[in-house]
Amino acid sequence: MDLDRHIVQRLQAAVPAGSAICAGFSGGLDSTAMLDALARVAPALGHALTAVHVHHGLSANADAWAAACGRFCAERGIALAVERVRVPKDSGEGIEAAARAARYAIYARRPEPFVALAHHRDDQAETVLLQLARGTGLKGLAAMPELRALPGSPVSVFRPLLAVGRPALAAYARERGLSWVEDESNGSARHDRNYLRLDVAPRLDGRFDGWRAGAARLARHAAAAGGLLDALARIDGAPARPGAGLALLEGLAPERRANALRAFLAVEGLAMPTESRLAEMSRQLYEARDDARVRIGLGDAMLVRHRGVAHVVARARGDAADPWRLAWRGEALVELGHGRGTVRFSPAVGAGLAKALANEGDWHFGDRRGGERVRLAAARPSRTLKNLLREAAVPEWDRDRIPLLFRGDALAWVAGIGVAAEFACPADAPGIVPAWSPGT
Repeated sequence: MDLDRHIVQRLQAAVPAGSAICAGFSGGLDSTAMLDALARVAPALGHALTAVHVHHGLSANADAWAAACGRFCAERGIALAVERVRVPKDSGEGIEAAARAARYAIYARRPEPFVALAHHRDDQAETVLLQLARGTGLKGLAAMPELRALPGSPVSVFRPLLAVGRPALAAYARERGLSWVEDESNGSARHDRNYLRLDVAPRLDGRFDGWRAGAARLARHAAAAGGLLDALARIDGAPARPGAGLALLEGLAPERRANALRAFLAVEGLAMPTESRLAEMSRQLYEARDDARVRIGLGDAMLVRHRGVAHVVARARGDAADPWRLAWRGEALVELGHGRGTVRFSPAVGAGLAKALANEGDWHFGDRRGGERVRLAAARPSRTLKNLLREAAVPEWDRDRIPLLFRGDALAWVAGIGVAAEFACPADAPGIVPAWSPGT
């Protein structure tokens, strides 16, 4: 295989012209071959090329690996950043997963818009086997995409070698006279991926010639099928961005409901529940009466139904049985705490609270305890806060966290509703206008 030509084709297909690229460089065979080829072709295509080496500190040879990477890059005039990370050994997710998370956190903070990684066809085949063993769905079978945006970051991961087998990389490295480092942990079958590589893959090689290419092809087909399911989910009400909510359309078959709900949870960045749990969540959300109060806990979040749309909200914080109270002594900005956001008071004339009243009395913020009433105009009767919030179409899950401002026992202001008539600023008089910014 002509590796240079292959990388040129993948760059032209996946990376916008002139985009800066940072290569993830461990110093092993795979990343050494990739970086050498990138150094030969990327500048000619207008791509500025840098490299980053993540120093995990897990091996006695880690310093020597970083030094070898430094020499390799210096010989080619490539700027190398060596990033030291601490990998927790007791995180519960395992050393492999913790090290991977640390690496990707470094990648996500890079200034270059693309980070090139040297995952190849054999890695892809091993990933498919791992996902099969875990009972994954289509997204898992799709394994590693060539191009993927890192969540919460402007950086995308670029994998130009997914169609290249490791033997081809080794042949390229020998032909170019390259040297590389060997990670001694690769010889241990203790970790799942190494077990597949050392014990399972050779057995498959002896029985099924070409299984690696077949597994990589399966990943491509799964990715294409997953894309079609995502498109169907959009038709069936799933949002394309977080915070938009899932439209609970009527008449969908159970499989389409489940597909839309999975797409919704993925967009919101929530952990995927088990198949049986997902089915029960779907039943509750789609089959509830319009006036039913549906709240489904999912980790630190909660799914709620409001007017035919499912939303993700944070779980309530604190103990609702304990009254919340926060004194206000005229500060221009009040941090409410408990994820309730902030209230800012701005000076005004003829609007908001009467400043003369705001300077005296027992003013404090509190939450709803039930039975509150407020009169918004002098010529009108008082109304229950419950009815005012319902008429204002405030979602039920937001009603309990809306801050209320009291003077003594009297309700003076409700965020999003208004100022009580007895505390309103007269025309042409100094006033203070409160504005609430909700917390997350």
